[in-house]
Amino acid sequence: MLFVTFQFALFLGALLLVLRLLSGRGSAISNAVLLGASLVFYSLWLPAYLPLLLVDIGVNYGLLQAMRAAAPGSGRRRALLAASIVFTIGLLLYFKYAAFLLESALPALQTLSLELPVPEILLPLGISFYSFQIVSLAVDVYREDGPPPSGLAQYALYIAFFPQLIAGPILRGRELLPQLAAGMQRTPERTRRGFWLLASGIAKKVIVADFLLAPFADELFGAAGVGNARFHWVGLYAFAFQIYFDFSGYTDMARGIALWLGYELPENFHEPYLSRSPQEFWQRWHMTLSRWLSLYLFIPISRALLRRVPDHAGRLAIAATQLITMSLCGLWHGAGWHFVVWGVLQGVLLVLWPARRGRGHRAPLRLADGPAIFLFFHVFCLTLVFFRAPDASAALAYLEALFVPGELPGWPRLAAAAVALSALLHVAERALRPRARDLQAWFARRPGRAFAEAVAFGLLVGLAILVSGAGGEFIYFQF
Repeated sequence: MLFVTFQFALFLGALLLVLRLLSGRGSAISNAVLLGASLVFYSLWLPAYLPLLLVDIGVNYGLLQAMRAAAPGSGRRRALLAASIVFTIGLLLYFKYAAFLLESALPALQTLSLELPVPEILLPLGISFYSFQIVSLAVDVYREDGPPPSGLAQYALYIAFFPQLIAGPILRGRELLPQLAAGMQRTPERTRRGFWLLASGIAKKVIVADFLLAPFADELFGAAGVGNARFHWVGLYAFAFQIYFDFSGYTDMARGIALWLGYELPENFHEPYLSRSPQEFWQRWHMTLSRWLSLYLFIPISRALLRRVPDHAGRLAIAATQLITMSLCGLWHGAGWHFVVWGVLQGVLLVLWPARRGRGHRAPLRLADGPAIFLFFHVFCLTLVFFRAPDASAALAYLEALFVPGELPGWPRLAAAAVALSALLHVAERALRPRARDLQAWFARRPGRAFAEAVAFGLLVGLAILVSGAGGEFIYFQF
């Protein structure tokens, strides 16, 4: 059930009505209703995988409670943490990577005269996201770095909270558990911000990503070598902006829906294509994933390596950790060697790209930053070929087509105009984001603002339906 469907509108409307009727009954009642709604939401995708989610929740909650009862720093506590991680990641490995690993091993197995069938395993929706959320809470509780859940129901809702269950943002316990304990905090200000975020997400996803960009990107990546180099560059730019507007649109909708329910979710994107370096990019792109990779992979691995290498090899240990972390990041995105290549390339960029001292991701943009932004954007786009192509050989064919003149003359003018409009919208986001709350507050003081908001939202939804139906699936659902 996609966010941009009539069925979801009915589901959300019914839920909001029930929660309003039950307002004042306490957080336990509202959380129980939200948990039930979240499980129904998940089961409507594929009911067979609801038991898997429930088993994952139940086993990990039991391990978490046993870990809390064990003495801090004890071997039993470490063993229980390890069991939680192994169980959670083990399920993820089986459902997401078993077929890929067996397929990769087939040539070696055939030399030993072994013939094993490759299983057809349907990937449970959202498993990559909620598995990381389970692990983060287990590690945080082990470290005593944040509040534990107050009970099984609260833990289950933390994992299964439907606005972000399928594709994030990836939460930490400290971000949602205190809010669940306090209960829904629905205010006019949150409702208004939720309205604007939901409208923004629909526009990004349905109109920009699905209608303006996806058709040309899909056509070019489906027929590499057809056309000329200009067509392929525009197709690559189209995909770069498509995946951004698709995923950030989903995040905006998730955050807006959560605000309507009375909860705050963290931001996940800060105009990543205006980054001046890969270091800055990963502080702006899928920010909650970058945080997870840093806290639960990069920092533990780098500390372990630094304890085991001489001082003069410290930089080499950090570089190795960056490569390991980003390689795993690539594999997390998909079971394919082209995803691994994409991840390795991100690690290489982080290792080799000069860090910009004193110019972090919060530094304001200057005109002098233009060349650095232009250069990094194009380098990142070239790596995206491995992300979008169905396999490594198709990625290499597309890269070749970028630099071969081709037989067809001309430009794809409409697609280039759509890309240019997307770039302008991206820059406009950067200009408007710091002022968003002030603009919303100003608009809230205008007479007739509720009617104007309703009309604007209705026109936006109508336009979205007119140009793209209900929209396609979100790109990150496949991960």
